[in-house]
Amino acid sequence: MGIVRTVLGDIDAKELGFTMAHEHVFIDVAGHSKPDIEWSMYDWNTQLDMVKAYRENGGETLIDANPMYADGRNAAGLYTMSKQTGVHIVACTGFVKVNKDTNNTSHLSGKTVEEITDFFVSEIEEGMDGTDIKAGWIKGASMYHYIHPIQEACLRAGARASMITGAPMHTHTEVGTYALEQIAIVESEGMDLTRFGCAHMDRNPDYWLHKKILEKGCYIIYDGPGKSKYYPDSIRVDLLRRLCEDGFGKQIMLCNDMGKKSHHTQYGGGPGWNWLKNNFLPRLLDEGFTKEQVDDFMINNPARFYSLRK
Repeated sequence: MGIVRTVLGDIDAKELGFTMAHEHVFIDVAGHSKPDIEWSMYDWNTQLDMVKAYRENGGETLIDANPMYADGRNAAGLYTMSKQTGVHIVACTGFVKVNKDTNNTSHLSGKTVEEITDFFVSEIEEGMDGTDIKAGWIKGASMYHYIHPIQEACLRAGARASMITGAPMHTHTEVGTYALEQIAIVESEGMDLTRFGCAHMDRNPDYWLHKKILEKGCYIIYDGPGKSKYYPDSIRVDLLRRLCEDGFGKQIMLCNDMGKKSHHTQYGGGPGWNWLKNNFLPRLLDEGFTKEQVDDFMINNPARFYSLRK
């Protein structure tokens, strides 16, 4: 499968083990409606307890989805967290949303696609935030049914950076929308679509849409199991079953995308990172999925997708 670039250095992809494909080890996004309550997970001891609990429950790798310092990325913190817990952490470069409150586009405004590409490449090959700690993947994004011009530039730059470095790219889709439009942009840049994935797709439980994405060769991430306020997990189970029957089981990854305090037991909320492993995966087995299929979702597919591959 190749190597994966973690914050501690490159490792064999086979060492990743049980992997959550889109999570937030730290997050501190000012400008949200309740930044001090929901969107600020930066207390070291609490975050350390979260990662330790994940490790003690059999978790081995976290794919961190904060691509910029303005959104709470903490390269040095990720390095120390990985050292102290033994959990592999794969950090990202890239861009998500325009946030006027944090001026999070200041390092991108007025830049050409070529200049943004160079920036992404430097974070993968040289280091992030003034350190020699390197990113291992690229994040892109769109908004709800539209793509901001800076997001389009970053999608194009991400595709080019992927082709230069071999790093994969996966994206934020707002409520699971505009994935095909994202794909059209990176495909026009000549990107290998097996290196591209779309997260949050289960927020838009549209079988036809998910199948179209997978037919392109892309990966999808279902990161909402347990979030019953949107809809019951039975819908996710049915989608997974249909897509696996169609032969796409090796292009699907699962996680929980828990970026709020209210998601985590350590902050008095729930269901927490371990819910997927302790509850949702046993349900899949009980509903007829094989262990091999579950291992693909959690181990084999992330190892393949996050490998550096030009």
